Amino acid sequence: MDFVPSGKELSHFPFLKKAQDPIRSRFSSLGTLLGTPKGEALISHAVTRIQEAVTPKKTHVPKVCGTPEDEIASYALARIIVSCVNDKQLIDRLTRYEAERAYHFLVNEEEWNSNYVQDDGEYSRLWGAVADEMGIRVAEDRMPVPDYVELVAPLHDDRYRLLNRHVEQGFVAINKNERYELLRERIRVLLRHDLPHRVPKEICEKLAPHAAEIKKAYQEQMLRQFGTVEESAFPPCIQALITALAAGTNLTHAGRFSLTAFLHNIGMDTTGIAELYARSPDFDVEKTMYQVEHITGRGGTGTEYTTPACAAMQTTGLCVHRDVLCERVSHPLSYYKVKKSQAPRKPAMVNKKMKSSKDLNSS
Repeated sequence: MDFVPSGKELSHFPFLKKAQDPIRSRFSSLGTLLGTPKGEALISHAVTRIQEAVTPKKTHVPKVCGTPEDEIASYALARIIVSCVNDKQLIDRLTRYEAERAYHFLVNEEEWNSNYVQDDGEYSRLWGAVADEMGIRVAEDRMPVPDYVELVAPLHDDRYRLLNRHVEQGFVAINKNERYELLRERIRVLLRHDLPHRVPKEICEKLAPHAAEIKKAYQEQMLRQFGTVEESAFPPCIQALITALAAGTNLTHAGRFSLTAFLHNIGMDTTGIAELYARSPDFDVEKTMYQVEHITGRGGTGTEYTTPACAAMQTTGLCVHRDVLCERVSHPLSYYKVKKSQAPRKPAMVNKKMKSSKDLNSS
């Protein structure tokens, strides 16, 4: 007989198909629901969920509020709201939060689940149901090599590298903790793959005030996280792009995109970013402002882009002059945060604007 999770179990793992199907039938008309007191309550819960996702925490102890149906509905609404905002970093934060949340409930299942039953050695029926839906195939703490390689591709911990694993007859040995960690990564990847949703314009318009609230709170959080702009903390790849601009070199499309996204992500205004391109041989103020505003979300679709990860920078040939810190991080923004936290406090730069490329060239 197939295992059927309880309402409480489904509320802890709202991405499961058995959790989503009843919600779709109960709230079939989202547009109508949003204008009701019930809809406003669910939106408030969804906004709280997103706020928890963007708030940095030392420990992760997720809260469950309301009925299982409300919890599942708030999960779905949170994904709709971030789809309307359409910010890649915000979407990444939410999907990582949901994966961490599921991981917490799986690791601590015996503490909260009165239906806890072990069906597979040390693992519960619920773990098996979640793993099965996520496409995780594990038998006797072994995983097929192709499945393992696909799962660990985004992970940068050396212990997950295949050359550091015990491989026998096409299977990779994994321990109990790793089994949970790999399932968490699988959940994150699959949840991220589905976003952003194609949300009807009229729905986004109804959610616009809440989306604006989320966007403002997230931008404030990013400002607190990165603080004032400090050039000395820039990663080598970004330093190289700025140096090239100062020398009057035309950057590739990938270079322009990466530099602009990085400077925007750390809080520089669009005018300050555009000024950097003034020394470029093909500089055109209108074209440059258009491109900068497009990447920073100030024009067009309103989509804000994030800095490419180190792997993408390597693919486009922009990863240069790697240093010791580069070996410890997987993203230029992570490099910047670490380097900045290690540097002695300096006076804030005026209005978050860096030197122009002309100033850089003459210094």
